[in-house]
Amino acid sequence: MKVGLIGLGQAGGRLLDLFIYYNDVLGHKNVLPFTLALNTAEADLRGMKFVPKKDRILIGQTTVKGHGVGGDPLLGSRIAEQELRNFRRYVSERGTHKVDAFLLIAGLGGGTGSGSIPVFAKALKEVYSEPVYALALLPSSDEGKLNAANADRCIGELSKSVDAVFYFDNELWRGEAKSLKDSFLDMNDTVVKPLIPLFAAGEVTSSGRVGVKVIDSSDIMHSLHGSAVYGYSEWARSVKDTVKGFAKKVFFVNKTSFDQLEPSTRCLALVQSAASGKLSAETDPHKAQYALSLIEGHPEDLSREGMDSARRWLEEFTSGAEVRAGDYPIPRTRQMMVVTVFSGLPALRSIERIREMSREYQQLRSKKNPAYTDI
Repeated sequence: MKVGLIGLGQAGGRLLDLFIYYNDVLGHKNVLPFTLALNTAEADLRGMKFVPKKDRILIGQTTVKGHGVGGDPLLGSRIAEQELRNFRRYVSERGTHKVDAFLLIAGLGGGTGSGSIPVFAKALKEVYSEPVYALALLPSSDEGKLNAANADRCIGELSKSVDAVFYFDNELWRGEAKSLKDSFLDMNDTVVKPLIPLFAAGEVTSSGRVGVKVIDSSDIMHSLHGSAVYGYSEWARSVKDTVKGFAKKVFFVNKTSFDQLEPSTRCLALVQSAASGKLSAETDPHKAQYALSLIEGHPEDLSREGMDSARRWLEEFTSGAEVRAGDYPIPRTRQMMVVTVFSGLPALRSIERIREMSREYQQLRSKKNPAYTDI
């Protein structure tokens, strides 16, 4: 699936940078026809490592002079409205004829990202027929009630402006015993890593990467509606097994019970782990209307029987959701990864947490200033 990636604000730009890095490291081609980072803070744009300089766009210069919006989503939204003509030009100049879908990325707790993402998403929908998706990061409780209020305000507007929203809840994935910097770095990897193979699966560049059941852009589009979450699981052959060729020929390697499973059983177990383990946001996946599962790995580790069993299990797990499943063989890898996406969800507990914090913020502000009505 060829995706036009647009990162908004600090968090959106940081994740865009990581998308480009992973895409290059994993050797995928033609997956990212164009990338674009927009921010009101010049320092954030300069801090990027992999986004080409020509794709780093400073917006709102006449208003905030490159110093950001100070966490004010109303100002971020106003600047986005002022920049709409330029935004459409930035996108068209990069060529959209190869794009299957657009993905806008933003943290919903700040000002630039949460203020601009509904505005720019709506602008894309008005011009292009391709679907517009969002990857939205929900702030953790440590980030404060103001950030929760910003996110709450954005969620309703965003859901009206896009075809589907991938939610990622920082609260679930923050590292308890790590520094703030390390925790955010780990979360960034967790956000991006599962989505790269999902987008790349249908854009094969060699016959060795054509799966038994290919997940292509139409499968993804038919599986993404409304609120969406995703989970993933991983397994890797031991280095000794990889060097020697086949695990069954290496008798001196200490293998775990999982290593000794048949490929079909291992595929099913990884899908079950990705679906029933910790997801990107807290919700009830049993209530999903759509589910999509992709198994990536060495051809010898993939199993048609395992994929069929996994699809049947997902259908039962979601009580009859519309399920699609496929594989993506990577000849020179020793790792397996499964990413499972649930969408069409009626409610997310992570969003309920945000709304409760937002209500508390509103109450505190009202007590402080009786005339206060909204952020």
